[in-house]
Amino acid sequence: MRTLYAFARPHTIIGTVMAVVGLWAMAGAYAGDGPAAVGVVPLVMALVAALAVNVYIVGINQVTDLEIDRINKPHLPIAAGDLSLRTAKVWVGVAMVLSLVVAAAAGPLLLAAVVIGVLVGSAYSLPPLRLKRYHVAAAASITSVRALTVNLLVYAHFQRLVDGQAAIPQHVWALTGMVLGLTIAIAWFKDIPDAVGDARHGIATLVLRVGLRPVLAVGLTVLAACYVSLIAAGVAGRLPGVNGAVLAAGHVLLLGALVLISRRIDARDPETLKRFYANIWVLFFAEYLAFPLAALART
Repeated sequence: MRTLYAFARPHTIIGTVMAVVGLWAMAGAYAGDGPAAVGVVPLVMALVAALAVNVYIVGINQVTDLEIDRINKPHLPIAAGDLSLRTAKVWVGVAMVLSLVVAAAAGPLLLAAVVIGVLVGSAYSLPPLRLKRYHVAAAASITSVRALTVNLLVYAHFQRLVDGQAAIPQHVWALTGMVLGLTIAIAWFKDIPDAVGDARHGIATLVLRVGLRPVLAVGLTVLAACYVSLIAAGVAGRLPGVNGAVLAAGHVLLLGALVLISRRIDARDPETLKRFYANIWVLFFAEYLAFPLAALART
């Protein structure tokens, strides 16, 4: 189980769980009855499908990136020799089938989300496309799944269970925009600690093309702009599906956290770069607390 947990990349698993539970809570809050309006069984089915496709996506990446991981991430199970390539391929196949079967039983919108995840995850890692070789395509792959597919289709799936409608309210679009900014930053920042292995294997990341400092500067500017936009929207009461004061206060705190973690970066110290990237994921997790709390505070 410990090996499977490491293979599943814990930070992505936490992000997936928080996203699904947060969207479930938001759909219930929008209905006016709280999360109970959707029900526990749909939540469990969505979690199983989402976690399984998550394992497929990160697993197929490790299967195809073994030589790169031996340089960049030698602690991962295959690269470390704790998991055989054959067993990893079995796990990946089982995860893909499980995700599709459970999503098909849950409903068409969740199935669409899982199918998109499988297709994009395959195109990202597998030849002949192997989109991860190109920084624009790699960023588009990550944002299309984490920001657009998850937030819009999974929310629509839950909302359809509540009232038969798959409409996306304004505050969910705002969440999607914020997560879009975060996933763009994650797509850029994830390559910062991996520059050595990527360079040796011809992975043309943005960091290798333009350098560390420009990537940090642009990524941090994108995130700050997203936070300021949500603070302003909350103060002005422009998002009727949430409590504006709660939303604004939450994002003031998150903007402060971004400033704090960015000041701790030392471009000469790889460990600070790894911690910085891990902290960006914490900010990603936090969105699925900030928005649901603001939505529930409205009811």
